Amino acid sequence: MMIMLHSNADKRRVFLAYRSLFSGENENLRQAKKVRKKVRKLVDKHRPAFGPLINDFGFTETVDMLTALLEARVFESDFHAKLAFPELFQTTQSRSVQRAAFESEAVRSEAEALEELVSGVRINENNEDADVDVEELPKQTLPLVNSVVPELPTQVESKVPSLRPASIPYNVQHLILTTTQRLLEECCFDFAVKWAPTMVESKGWDCAEAVELTQWTKTLAKLCKKLPADAVFNDSGIPLATVFSSTDSLRHSAVHRLLTSAQGIQKMVQSAIRLATTLGDNTRAAILELVEAGLDRRIKDMKLNKNFLENRLDSQLQMIREQREELDRKETEAVSAMFREDIENKVLTGLILETSAREAFGLHMQSESELKSGNMTLSMPDKSSDDSTEHAGESSKGADSDDEVVILDI
Repeated sequence: MMIMLHSNADKRRVFLAYRSLFSGENENLRQAKKVRKKVRKLVDKHRPAFGPLINDFGFTETVDMLTALLEARVFESDFHAKLAFPELFQTTQSRSVQRAAFESEAVRSEAEALEELVSGVRINENNEDADVDVEELPKQTLPLVNSVVPELPTQVESKVPSLRPASIPYNVQHLILTTTQRLLEECCFDFAVKWAPTMVESKGWDCAEAVELTQWTKTLAKLCKKLPADAVFNDSGIPLATVFSSTDSLRHSAVHRLLTSAQGIQKMVQSAIRLATTLGDNTRAAILELVEAGLDRRIKDMKLNKNFLENRLDSQLQMIREQREELDRKETEAVSAMFREDIENKVLTGLILETSAREAFGLHMQSESELKSGNMTLSMPDKSSDDSTEHAGESSKGADSDDEVVILDI
């Protein structure tokens, strides 16, 4: 199988990049005739979006890997994907806890920002000004749309960086939310024209754009109370008033450029689908379902990417820790060796000095001994010499007394 010809890292990168594209309607492409030809066509169609990857591997190699992955059914289900790339679905308990905490924090901060927006709208409505001026909004709700500064990773208590919840580029978020808002306004307009044409005409609402989404939902929520039961199709189990009001956050986020997590956007689109379905607009509901399905796939892809990146970081940090421990051990050994060798040098120097000192002192003691020996020899009388002297004395005495001394005159 061709999948064996490429490294696991290369296959994983291609899988993560093309997972959304080859999921859904394209996941069973392997069953089609001339699958490689169809893959080439699909890859070529989306070449601009995957430019960096294709530049790295080449067009043909990318097609080869995708064809092999399709034949291995990796795109069909998480089960097959886990068999091929188990590391993408693995995460530690601490990482799961961190991610859950970050997601909860994101939901809370988005809710707080929306509440501030709603409060601002209410204040302005009380002042007979239904539109909120962007400059009057809290600064934290105004993202720098053109900013290129990447989001910094959040440091968790363990000092290990952790990635934030999945998010999408703001221009894509704005496209999704504004288009969804427009579709809902059209949906509401069509519903109102069908069930309350007199009201629409009396208010001068000649198009969907004539009324803002929040006003549409408030108006229709009141209108539905007077309509026949079959006018709406609310089988979601959610109160009708909530179905209408749940799309307010979508409008506020779209109008006031509120940065939202990918899951937050997905929930807004789900609320939009529910409203469109309730109003009986299955066509627009189907369009929104396609958008939501695409979001869902991309969110899963981003989570897998985050799993891989965080797991890779954990492995790298573990390796760095081990290397640091090894370096610390070597540092300790180096310091210990310095002190140990210094002591050894000290001992060696002492031995050498001791030897040389003993040799020097030994020579001195030998000299003193020899000197003492010499002095003792000079100071002690020679007994044999004394005897000779005595004999000589005796001889002279004898001569003086008994013998004549003959002096020869020469």
